[in-house]
Amino acid sequence: MGSFRLMEILAGFRAMISFLVIIIVWQSVASLGLVPEKYFPSILAIASGFRDMMMSGELVSAEWRTLSRALVGVAAASMLGIGLAVLGDLFPPFRRGFAPIAALVQPIPPAALVPMAVFMLGLGPRLYAFIVILVTVWPPYFNGVAALASVSDVQIRTGQMLGLSRWQIVWQIKLPAAMPEIFAGIRYASSISLIAVVVAEMLAGHDGLGFLLIRKAFAIRIPEVYALMFVCAANGLVMNTVINGLRWKLAGWQLRMTGQAA
Repeated sequence: MGSFRLMEILAGFRAMISFLVIIIVWQSVASLGLVPEKYFPSILAIASGFRDMMMSGELVSAEWRTLSRALVGVAAASMLGIGLAVLGDLFPPFRRGFAPIAALVQPIPPAALVPMAVFMLGLGPRLYAFIVILVTVWPPYFNGVAALASVSDVQIRTGQMLGLSRWQIVWQIKLPAAMPEIFAGIRYASSISLIAVVVAEMLAGHDGLGFLLIRKAFAIRIPEVYALMFVCAANGLVMNTVINGLRWKLAGWQLRMTGQAA
C-alpha cells in the first residue's frame, strides 16, 4: 500500500517539475521576442489576464457552469455506458444488434451534433446533456463490453458452482473484475466531455468557458484567451483526479493485485 502511495507522490512531483519547465521555457520565449507578443504573450501577461477575469467574477461563473456540466455529463454517460455493457453481456443478441448503431454514432464529432441538438432541444441544459452524453458514453461502453467478456472462465465456473444466477455472476464477479478497465474508459470519457461542453458553449451557448473564450477572442484579448485555455487544461486535471480517486476506492484492491499504479 505504501509503495503505491509513494509512486503516486513521485508521479505528482514529476508532473509539477514538467509544469515548471513549461512555464520557464514559455516565459523565456516570450521575453526574448522569438514570437510576436500579440500572438504569444508572456506568462506574466497571462497571469494578469487571469487575475482580471477572477476579480470581475466572470471566470468563476463560467468555470462553475462548464465544470458542472462536464462532471454531470460524464457521470450520466458512464452509468449509461456501463448499463448497456452489462445488458449486452446478459443478452448477447442485444450486444450484436447494438454494435452497428454504436459504430455509426460513435465517430460523430461534438460540433456536428450542435445544430441538430439546437433544433430538437433548444438552448439550455438539455442541449449540453444531450451532446455530452452522446459523445462520452462510448468509452465506458466499449471498455465495459471488452472487460466483461475477458473475465476468467475459472471465476465464472466458481460462481456457478456456488449456485449464483447469471445476473449474480455479472454483478458479483464479472463487474468488479472489469472495473479497472471500465474506469480507464471513464477517464478517457472525462476528457471528451470537457471538449464537448466547451464546443457546445462556443457554438450555441450564452455562458461557460467556451462562450467566454469566444468572446475574448473576438475582442482580441489574447492574454485572457490563453488564460482560459490553461483553465480548460486544469479542468482536465481536476476531473482526472476525481475519477482516479473513485477508481482507487472502487477497484483499488484489483489495481494493487495487478500492480497498476497509474
